[in-house]
Amino acid sequence: MKILRYPVSLLLGTLAACSSTPAPVDAGTDVTATDVTATDVVTATDVVTATDVVTATDVVTATDVVTATDVVTATDVVTATDVITATDVVTATDVVTATDVVATDVPVVPRCGTMGAPSWAIENPLPVDQPFTSIFAAGPNDIYLASSNAAAARRWNGTTFAPVGGGTGVWGASASDVIFTDPMGVRRGAGTTFTATALGGAFRAVHGRAANDVFAVGVGGAVRHWNGTTWETLTSGVTAELSVVFEVAPNDVWVGSRSGGEGASIPLLHYNGTAWQQYTTSMIFTGASFVTPPTAVWGSGPNNVYFCFPERPVTRWNGSAFEQILMADLPGGCSGVSGTSATDVWFVGRTTSNGYVHRYNGTAVTHPWPASSRHLQSVHAASSTLVAFGGQGGSFATWDGATFTERSGGYREEIHHVWVAPTGEVFAHGPDAIYFGECGRWSKAMGVPGDRGDVAGLDATHVWFGATGGVRRINGTPLTVGPLEPYGIGDATDTTYAIWAANPTAVFAAGATRNVEGMPSRNWIRAWNGTSWRDITPTVPFFGNRRIAGFSATEVFVSAASGQVARFDGTSWAAESIGVTDFVQDVIALPGNVLIALTSNARNSRRRSPSGVWTSAGWGPGASLSFKRGWGNAENDVYATRSSGSGTYLWHWNGTAWSEVSILSDYLDDVAGNAAGDVTAVGNVGRIWRYGRRAP
Repeated sequence: MKILRYPVSLLLGTLAACSSTPAPVDAGTDVTATDVTATDVVTATDVVTATDVVTATDVVTATDVVTATDVVTATDVVTATDVITATDVVTATDVVTATDVVATDVPVVPRCGTMGAPSWAIENPLPVDQPFTSIFAAGPNDIYLASSNAAAARRWNGTTFAPVGGGTGVWGASASDVIFTDPMGVRRGAGTTFTATALGGAFRAVHGRAANDVFAVGVGGAVRHWNGTTWETLTSGVTAELSVVFEVAPNDVWVGSRSGGEGASIPLLHYNGTAWQQYTTSMIFTGASFVTPPTAVWGSGPNNVYFCFPERPVTRWNGSAFEQILMADLPGGCSGVSGTSATDVWFVGRTTSNGYVHRYNGTAVTHPWPASSRHLQSVHAASSTLVAFGGQGGSFATWDGATFTERSGGYREEIHHVWVAPTGEVFAHGPDAIYFGECGRWSKAMGVPGDRGDVAGLDATHVWFGATGGVRRINGTPLTVGPLEPYGIGDATDTTYAIWAANPTAVFAAGATRNVEGMPSRNWIRAWNGTSWRDITPTVPFFGNRRIAGFSATEVFVSAASGQVARFDGTSWAAESIGVTDFVQDVIALPGNVLIALTSNARNSRRRSPSGVWTSAGWGPGASLSFKRGWGNAENDVYATRSSGSGTYLWHWNGTAWSEVSILSDYLDDVAGNAAGDVTAVGNVGRIWRYGRRAP
């Protein structure tokens, strides 16, 4: 005789939590929900025969939970995936006790608590995922940071950051008189309390010499001057967006234009108290024909004004002409400038991968802060012992005369790939490191190098990280990454681009071998059987097998040549046309054996039915949008990051239309989640955004 190897506790009370219809099991004499009462305690002598299999329709409802005196406890709730299957049958001698819960029958329980309504929130880095493009330090514990996206503006009080209601530019006459520009005009106050004044348009920058002498500039060539009583309107003579301003004196004001109208050819304006003079690009950079707007301006006097231009030499106005200086010390130019005197000038620089701090004493340049990934864009030197810095991804730091201190927390390295476990743990992978997210807290796998490979898993104890030359994996111990495990085939230069796991003994990796010593590069796909890797590279043409997904070990899909995916049935490969010629950027496996192919032209993303038929299914978003990577929980709940095009970097499909996810984020590379709706998106500068109900 055989009995079920499922705990008595689970048989009686725990099927109440099944959230969807379970898969049917072997037929037999059914125990129905009405056959189980609160007094029906099953004892060790109550052996259930093999024919007494509970069918999928015999789910006990929440009202049928037995009392506390029975072996079922409140924590013995299982999910729909924990339905008894035929493999859970044991012999008659195996008496089932309350402690005999096998590993496969452990309920999937989130590790963290819950919060209110689900929403998107940034988890790394803090406080915001927007560049601080303007900064004003009223004191060490009283620093205001404005952003090109006004909603990201913050105040640092020495301990925490607080929203200030928005601001695109900031300057203060004193600690109690701080002025923000915003999309409506200006806002004036201190702390987090400000009074708004509408000036008839969107304003971008503000600077002054005193509380009764302030200039604000904005879109459409708008210039306003506060004279202590009113904001008077000045006519700049241009219609470009004015984005920077610096007042040397009431009759000596420099303004930079950024885009639109004359901004293409007239990046600088000068006000002499009566009239405006325009300076073209060729006048600033002798004979130059390129177009570039200034990002910052500061001066110690009328004959010593510095201008920062993107990727151009530092430029100085000497009172009669422009000259390019510091080209050997600041070859990439500067993005922000401020100082306390002619012999104490601070520059910050920014490239695509590094940020710099330079200090100029009027003769020589020092570099007190080494190159970093901080992408610095703004600086305010309030005194010799208080200099504040802001930059991309909410970067914020201070200098106290001796030490630089990073004020905004989190990791700032690039993060390219992410995977979320069923229980909510998040695993992220970048070229510098591997990261773990748990209940909103993030940590780095110490001593484990990163790579540009993908990450995927089955649960928090079985996760694979693609790398050059092999994979690294978590194998049994959560959040502990093992050493590089070579494939045993191929070359040490093999780079893993994509990973997908069907089960512990069926893991699929896709990648390429670089061109080495005359050998051409080649794409490949390999499979892990629990012991070793084998090559299963298909013979059908491939453009670049960078993405892989599937429904089982015998139904695996990879992106193939333009307009195609390739399908593996466990033995061989076959190419499938998706019906358009666009390259498949990602393949997303959804419940019900539905596959989504995100394409380089997002309008042409396609749906594959369980029967293998490809259709458009109304997947067309806005024109010129190109998707990068995606993840979906259902056919009406799909997320995708964009590779190029207009709009935000994260999009959502609700079953009817694509829409932009309204988060203040740039440059998101990957997105993933779990069935509970926990979604995480990652990108460069350490960006990690999360949507869901989990909280610390």
